[in-house]
Amino acid sequence: MTAVVKVVQRWLLGLMLACYVLAGVFPAPGEALRKLALPVHVGAGALTVPMVLLAVMLFNAGLGVRVAELRVVACRPVRLVLGIATNALLPLLVLPPIALVLRTWPDPAEVEGLVVGLMLVLAMPIAGGAASWGQNAGGNVPLAVAMVIGSTLLSPLTVPLGMHVAGHLVGPYGAGALDDTTKVDIIARTGAGVFALVSVVLPCLAGVAVRMLLGEDRARRVLPMAKAVNIVNILLLCYSNAAGALGQALAHPDWDLLALVLGLSGAVCLLAFVCGRWMSYWTRCDQPDGISLTFATGMNNSSAAAVLAASWFSHRPEVLLPILSYSLLQKIVAGAAGKPPRPHPGKEPRSTAGARGMTSGRLPTSRVLERRE
Repeated sequence: MTAVVKVVQRWLLGLMLACYVLAGVFPAPGEALRKLALPVHVGAGALTVPMVLLAVMLFNAGLGVRVAELRVVACRPVRLVLGIATNALLPLLVLPPIALVLRTWPDPAEVEGLVVGLMLVLAMPIAGGAASWGQNAGGNVPLAVAMVIGSTLLSPLTVPLGMHVAGHLVGPYGAGALDDTTKVDIIARTGAGVFALVSVVLPCLAGVAVRMLLGEDRARRVLPMAKAVNIVNILLLCYSNAAGALGQALAHPDWDLLALVLGLSGAVCLLAFVCGRWMSYWTRCDQPDGISLTFATGMNNSSAAAVLAASWFSHRPEVLLPILSYSLLQKIVAGAAGKPPRPHPGKEPRSTAGARGMTSGRLPTSRVLERRE
């Protein structure tokens, strides 16, 4: 199971693209899945199947958290607080100038949909994938996990705050008169906080608690199956969330809008990663802490944003489109940011005596001792 999960994770981005294509060509099953609801209400809306899938995904993420590692990070809280605060405050600084610049766009409804969609994804907590991407790049994994948990715990406050800001940007004093301004205000006052608590915070904490009850040995045996379930959840959420937006967008394609969505999502995504990298330089972090801070600032839980947007703005594809594109683009940028830097030509790479021994035609001391033995 572990080997299969590793292979699938390696091809996860391609599988997500395949889900997007499938959602654009055959959207009907995804739309049906998205509309399935349980006889339970969450805030002002019903508990849908995508919300349940999101909760299971975050439960599995919490199951992979080691509490002992979090205690070590808590002893050095400055970078932890900095990463959480940067991720929470970034949308409040980035979105108002974007909304101001986009007032020149000829269709105010499209602009307002884009602003709401970007605010939804940026207001969400740090993505759990920031820890795994950071681990591949040599980051401080406990610090990344602690930032994910801290950001998740704050989401019942940060998500409604982000939606309040979006409501002001797209309301009568914003880019125009959005027909969903009242709905944005309702989400900010009721739906967003309850959604973040029920679908994000509580499942994650439940996963952490279950791991503590199971113990490390049992949890280690359960994790491969949990990761497999997580991958299935991610792909199902990709397909169901994309079905509504891509189905409508491809049925009546607006190439100007699609180009604007991709360009704007890519620019904001790059800005988030650059901001995290700059913060790591400014605070003089060592390399592992700087990598974790970069990924935590640049990656948000786009699955949660897509579930909330699909529940409230299913008839507005321009709200979902920036979330879907941001979800893919942040993984592409994370893959590029996680590659180790190439050594400068003509300079000897920073390595141990092993590299120098091989270049000089001599074996390093450890190799000589091995051969003598």
